[in-house]
Amino acid sequence: MAGAATPSRSAAPSSRPVRVVLRVRLFLPSEATSAAVLCVSLLNSHLGGEVTVQFMGQHTSRGEHYKLDALFSQEDNINQIFDWGVSTVIPGIFEGVNATVFAYGATGSGKTYMMQERGDKIALLADKTENLRF
Repeated sequence: MAGAATPSRSAAPSSRPVRVVLRVRLFLPSEATSAAVLCVSLLNSHLGGEVTVQFMGQHTSRGEHYKLDALFSQEDNINQIFDWGVSTVIPGIFEGVNATVFAYGATGSGKTYMMQERGDKIALLADKTENLRF
């Protein structure tokens, strides 16, 4: 998996109507102690362009390739994700542009954990949008 210094996302978010971003979550404690294997690998990345990743199932040899706008590693923090992909749509909201941040993944994959505030831990949207006044 590419580290934070690897160019695994374009320099700026694309202007396409829909952007697809993948964030690889940290292993859960039970996964870390059971020798779990990371099933996402970066195939290529073009600065300012698309990112191609490959998913390999642990119980299958089938590999799937996907083109994304950005790939965030386990080491990337919520602020980096927000600054790259969410903050760019906020100004448009005040000009009548619709914007949605949609989290998708399997049950237990960390969607709610990433999006919602958890006591003293910041989340993708909660900390950043609390100062917006409509």
